[in-house]
Amino acid sequence: METVDRAILELLVEDSRLSFAEIGRRVGISRAYARERIQQLVRDGVIEKFTAVVNPVKLGRGVSAFLDVRVRPSHVEHFCEVLGTAPEVVSLYLMSDMQSLHIHTLTDTEEHLDAFVSRHFFSSDGVASVDCKLLLRRIKHRRGGPRV
Repeated sequence: METVDRAILELLVEDSRLSFAEIGRRVGISRAYARERIQQLVRDGVIEKFTAVVNPVKLGRGVSAFLDVRVRPSHVEHFCEVLGTAPEVVSLYLMSDMQSLHIHTLTDTEEHLDAFVSRHFFSSDGVASVDCKLLLRRIKHRRGGPRV
């Protein structure tokens, strides 16, 4: 990837609302070339989407929890389908052992987190174990950058 493209990406990760002119000025290229490079990054799939970063606390969803759930292999697809549509689930990852799900949830209260966990995991014979940790403090947040 070109140095110019990396510089553009760094700027967009920090503030995706920057104008082509401002990006061009900061990178040292023309507005038209900045526009061309960004459009190419979108076409190439390097930039998947432009989005806003929303503070969940301001929306009343201040309980952030990370769950590591081991499910029986025959239940993995079912859990992925169900949890993928659950409004409490912010991120859902299937891990390399093909039976562990790493889940990030946001809820408004610990009671609602408990209800979510009970509803989805405690009544299912497909669940081998659940490990839940509440977020105490965010030290560093990806906010853009490579999707992992």
